[in-house]
Amino acid sequence: MTAPIPLPPLAAEVQAELCRRYEETGNPQTRTRYQMVLLAQRGQTAPQIAHLVQRSEDTVERVFKRFLAAGLDAVPRRYGQG
Repeated sequence: MTAPIPLPPLAAEVQAELCRRYEETGNPQTRTRYQMVLLAQRGQTAPQIAHLVQRSEDTVERVFKRFLAAGLDAVPRRYGQG
């Protein structure tokens, strides 16, 4: 089992942008990934979030790592070259 990845509290403008992107995206996978970050901001843990959104803990933690590394633009799923 990996150590939890805590997300720091977001500045008000980042929180507002996260909510806007969550509401406006047309892609269901991207919406779920933004929801993961929103739930983490509300105190949910990766295992709890994984259960709620029906994704693996690995996926939730991967989204958290991308968010921490590069912000909101890194949250949507990336597809490999090919």
